[in-house]
Amino acid sequence: SGGSRGEEGRMNQWDKDDKDHEVVTNRDLYEVLGVERDSTESQIKRAYHKLAIIHHPDKRSQNPMGSDEAFKEIGFAYKTLSDPEKRSIYDMGGAQALEEQEGMANVNIDHLLLNILMWPTGQKMCFLCLLFLALLEAVVVPMLAALQLDGQLGWSWFGVTGPLWIPIGLAAPVFAIAPFAIYRQQQEAKDDPAAALQAKASAVGCFVATLLVGCIASSMGMLCWKLDGGNDFSFGHVIIPVLVVEGMLALSILGLPRADALAQVAWKGLRVTFLILLAEKLDGKPWSWILILAPLMVWCIVSLALMVNDFQEHRVKKAKSKLKDVTSEEEASRYAPFFFALRATLVGGALLAVMLLVGKMEWGLKIGFSIVALPLVISAVCAYMLVCWAMLCARPGGLGEYEQFDNNGESYGTFHGDNA
Repeated sequence: SGGSRGEEGRMNQWDKDDKDHEVVTNRDLYEVLGVERDSTESQIKRAYHKLAIIHHPDKRSQNPMGSDEAFKEIGFAYKTLSDPEKRSIYDMGGAQALEEQEGMANVNIDHLLLNILMWPTGQKMCFLCLLFLALLEAVVVPMLAALQLDGQLGWSWFGVTGPLWIPIGLAAPVFAIAPFAIYRQQQEAKDDPAAALQAKASAVGCFVATLLVGCIASSMGMLCWKLDGGNDFSFGHVIIPVLVVEGMLALSILGLPRADALAQVAWKGLRVTFLILLAEKLDGKPWSWILILAPLMVWCIVSLALMVNDFQEHRVKKAKSKLKDVTSEEEASRYAPFFFALRATLVGGALLAVMLLVGKMEWGLKIGFSIVALPLVISAVCAYMLVCWAMLCARPGGLGEYEQFDNNGESYGTFHGDNA
């Protein structure tokens, strides 16, 4: 049995050594393994091992018909068809759907962060300037709203939310001009199917973006009118456009792996539940504020728990990243302490603000809304300072020099570790 396990280990060498270099074949994966589409998992496994014996590098001297390309091809086919989720996606949409799903699954914040940190200094500065503008929105609007609720301003709510109307106003001319640009693109793409398809995609994207911004602006306008004393509609009507936005964004869940899709549904469910409970409370329902704010507290607590879990996984990756040649995931893990600090800052500030709000609204804690908003403001400022430090000053030890090169026309960068 020991020999059998050793043989199986060698047959699965592709999964261990080349898992970061998957080869997507243009052939039907069932044809690659020589099995029917309704084959069982055991039949697929037997077919894989039978072909692996022929094409495995260790058996090449006995089987001159074998090849590395075929070995990788059958390895990819087996890895896909032996995974129930991947097999289901492949059966429904073929290789293209599988590639799209893999692309979405492989995009994570660590890799995006690493790419941003590798930008040239000029691009970093532009990014930080845009982030600073977003910071102003995140700081100014909560503080103005808090002061308005405390009775210290006496402004119209349209003035309080003024910083949020600025980007909407700037986007309006873009949405007005976009249809003409898309029409011109369609006219120029009459004899080019690829360009015509791109023009259609641009039209759909423009329509969706316009609808999203329109729904958000509608909810904001209705909310400001309502808070200024308007009685034309209830708070339940105010959140309807936001619920439409949530429904449209829910379409992005399609095609995700089951676990990721369930996580997205859970987060979205918390947001929608909070909005509905808050609207009902403001419309006069005698519900406890603890119940109303429970979805926000759950979100904060679960986020902290997930961060602890990610930290445990990071410790494993950190041990691997001490090798000279490291993967992009392990490179990204070198920056994980910064990312954990960033997440802890934002989630901790949100949790503290929610707890203060519960104390004020439910237990009569004698503090102003400006004190409730203060943790949000401080956490946003600290998060921005952390990002500036990481992009302009920080450099994890052990990464060595960063080298960028071209591979088949694609730009790629990697580090040469300091450790031999």
